[in-house]
Amino acid sequence: MNLDAVNDFIYAGERLSDYQMMLCRFDGGSGEAVSAGSNLNFNTVRPAGSDRFFLANTSYEEPLTTTFQICKNRCHTLDMSIKPEELSALLRWLGRKDGYHKLKLYQPDYENLFFIGSFHNIQEIKTGNCIHGLEITFLSDSPYAYMDTVELDFTADQSNPHTIVNLSHETGHLYPSVFSCKCLSSGNLQITNSIENRTTEIKNCVKDEIITLQGQTKEINSSKTDHMLYNDFNYNYFRLANTYHNNRNIITTSIPCEIHIEYNPIRKVGLG
Repeated sequence: MNLDAVNDFIYAGERLSDYQMMLCRFDGGSGEAVSAGSNLNFNTVRPAGSDRFFLANTSYEEPLTTTFQICKNRCHTLDMSIKPEELSALLRWLGRKDGYHKLKLYQPDYENLFFIGSFHNIQEIKTGNCIHGLEITFLSDSPYAYMDTVELDFTADQSNPHTIVNLSHETGHLYPSVFSCKCLSSGNLQITNSIENRTTEIKNCVKDEIITLQGQTKEINSSKTDHMLYNDFNYNYFRLANTYHNNRNIITTSIPCEIHIEYNPIRKVGLG
């Protein structure tokens, strides 16, 4: 990402420009190498007596991180020094302890992307007692960015499957942030995703019952409070998947259902 083309961002619902500040570079440097994220660690094993190292698995070893420099925007003031009350407001906003928040950079082609994380290691850029700007480091919660929420609503049954194109750039699977299914008839509900041939099953569903699944936190709930889900659920939480060559998830249900899904596709782009 070229920060020379960015001068504003929104973090935790507030914009940098709300504080009459902008992104900048105090050293005037350009052309430096920056991380594109998604750095993989290849774990290998070597059998006894062999000279070959075989790939056991791969994993991400670190999240995305980058450092920004910010200063006052000359369009709003001729006094470029940051006063104590202005510094206090910036530190209250950026140096917070209430967890991770969404960061969106105002960059061409990045309008529908965001990162999740927090700022830390905030340092003053100063000459003598005059503060000219801040250097702030953002630590993401993952090795990649997320796309704005995709919402899907459809009806499916055995004879009318529904195809979902998984827009994520990461191969493997991801769990939707929201998954709800309204049963349009009674019976044993089976939701099958053809790409993995994986079935989510909840037995003894009744007409108009709404089942909600949270695969990320491993929760299941029903609008029918007397439904003993711990007996009737096979604990295969619904998920979307893709392979390098196939991202079509064909969804079939054993009984007619209305399904609502929300998910954030993964985007492999750098930060910084």
